[in-house]
Amino acid sequence: MSATVIRVATRDDLPALADIYIDAVTTIGPQCYTSTQVAAWRRWPTDEPDSFRERVLAGHTLIAFCADQPAAFAAFTPPDHLDFLYTRSPFSRRGLATQLHSRLEKIARDEGASFLRTEASYLSRPAFTKFGYHVTEVEQVERFGAAFTRFKMVKRLTLGPPATNPSLRTGRPHTPSLPVVARAAAEEVIAFLAHDALTPGWFKGTDPSGTEGFFPRDWFQIDVANRRAIALRDYDSTELELPAGSLVFPLATIGPWHQVITPQWQIGWIPHACLLPPPS
Repeated sequence: MSATVIRVATRDDLPALADIYIDAVTTIGPQCYTSTQVAAWRRWPTDEPDSFRERVLAGHTLIAFCADQPAAFAAFTPPDHLDFLYTRSPFSRRGLATQLHSRLEKIARDEGASFLRTEASYLSRPAFTKFGYHVTEVEQVERFGAAFTRFKMVKRLTLGPPATNPSLRTGRPHTPSLPVVARAAAEEVIAFLAHDALTPGWFKGTDPSGTEGFFPRDWFQIDVANRRAIALRDYDSTELELPAGSLVFPLATIGPWHQVITPQWQIGWIPHACLLPPPS
């Protein structure tokens, strides 16, 4: 098998980049999208070449070659955007996306990026999940008259603002209150059981695996009448076991609970009562 060559893309590579994009959308797109959506999606390089060129050349774009053939490309646009990540179908499943992402993440870190964000399709979402991204929002967009669902995803590269909130200390230890962890990926449907009267902002439900747990209301579209809720982002109910004096970086606050990340990159929930107030 011929070695893979990855280099910086230039203006002269624009036709090859357009070919990779169109091939990937046309051949791989039908796995998740309708013929109408695929037809609209593939139009960008040909119908709006100036827009395509500007976006491709806006940052650091890398192109991969296999057997001297243009095979894949991706881009990092400062300060924090990971873009494209397209592979021609004959070269899929060869690890090209992983190699491109790894190199671009290093560039992002070298340039001081605190996190990476992207807008993933149904096709690219599994790859970004593997790379350590999490869905923070599901959005609807329109391109050339066709509607698409996209997933806003984020990967934190550093701790502290702006990737997280400022650090805090725990004033008392916390031990997880539930023995099992409930999870739901964005767009997954869970069973709604009841609002939690004792914990503002939370409800009780059952995740797709049948695990019963508690879920943040704002992260789900709740249909009480049909006893169901749809995840609007990725969710994991893991609670952290932490001793008093632990350093944590808050990520989100839902009622009396904080989702935090530790210096060891453990992510989970702890109650507000465990945290010391921020230093004055």
